Amino acid sequence: MIGIFDSGIGGLGVASQIRKKAPRADLVYFGDFANMPYGPRKTEELLELTLHAMKFLKSQGATQFVAACNCLSVAVIAPLADLFEIPKTRVIEMVAPTVRAVCKRTRGKILIAATLATVRSGIYELAFTQHGLSAESIALPKLAEAIERQASGSELEEIISPAVQKAIDIHAKLLVFGCTQFPFARSVFSHMFEERGYEIELFDPSDVVADEAVKTFNVEGEGLNTFFVSKSSCVFNQTVFDLFGSDSIIREIVID
Repeated sequence: MIGIFDSGIGGLGVASQIRKKAPRADLVYFGDFANMPYGPRKTEELLELTLHAMKFLKSQGATQFVAACNCLSVAVIAPLADLFEIPKTRVIEMVAPTVRAVCKRTRGKILIAATLATVRSGIYELAFTQHGLSAESIALPKLAEAIERQASGSELEEIISPAVQKAIDIHAKLLVFGCTQFPFARSVFSHMFEERGYEIELFDPSDVVADEAVKTFNVEGEGLNTFFVSKSSCVFNQTVFDLFGSDSIIREIVID
């Protein structure tokens, strides 16, 4: 069983892609709404939150894991694999598959739009530099929360505007959604670039991370979908129903 975790709805994009590519895979998802957003948190906090999430998912039968939150890539994968005695091949994070895929798509300038924790870590810039590519990041600290509460288009445009302007200023050829919530505002990004007459590729890592999971993990099962949240969310519920069907069951749990 594949355990997928994120602070909110973002990881559902990864989960839905895994489901499309592996119809028989058993999936269990945990959305930590009680502690959302993760973006402003320090590495130590992120590690503790992820420990709790993985412990819970493991109790539900998960033996393979996708950390579907970019800021969790900063510090959690190696320590968690060791603490849980899980082979590192059974834990997939967002950054490495994203960087490998982007390197095949462009040799031009890259902008990563992400949360504060991801930008502060410099994890993407370092990875792209090691592949000989030029990349910069910009934090959009209010965007994930705005997406989760279904903010208006005008509010989203105001929050996204600095990223659009920076992409134009640095002549970026590709913008990476460095937060799994951000692709849910893809149409707003597209509209804003089109308004300015600027051509840029918008890259959603969900597909390549799902490819990595399907290639690496055991995806033979009964095709089960199980969803848990640490705090109820109407937006999460509707997104699950839209992506996985209205018969999906979502349970609220408390993690000690």
